[in-house]
Amino acid sequence: MEYNFTMNSNNKIIIVQTTGDLFKSEMAEMDKCIRTKANELKYKILFDFRLSKSRISIADAYFWFTDFYKDDERILISIPTAHLSSVEDEDFFRFFETTTNNSGIPIKMFMENKQAFEWLKQF
Repeated sequence: MEYNFTMNSNNKIIIVQTTGDLFKSEMAEMDKCIRTKANELKYKILFDFRLSKSRISIADAYFWFTDFYKDDERILISIPTAHLSSVEDEDFFRFFETTTNNSGIPIKMFMENKQAFEWLKQF
């Protein structure tokens, strides 16, 4: 997996574009790095996964935040985050959205940029 990010200072959003296969260890490291930066800047996050393929299991998705974030890092998981998904991975990201929302974590999955930006603007 590779990724790059840009900062949208007008909307206070970090936009992350990933390419390649998404594996648990690489994603966990990248996720924490981006969330830490967003927390420091008081920005929201838009992850664009449309050029990637998830290789993360449903079980790993379910336990994502409990496995990779300690109690003192709870502020990082409270950052509003939008996920842009490909059609191939829509079910995976819908599941992730449901499980995180059930835990009070503000993550929403979209297929298009415009809707994701509109959702993030409310925060």
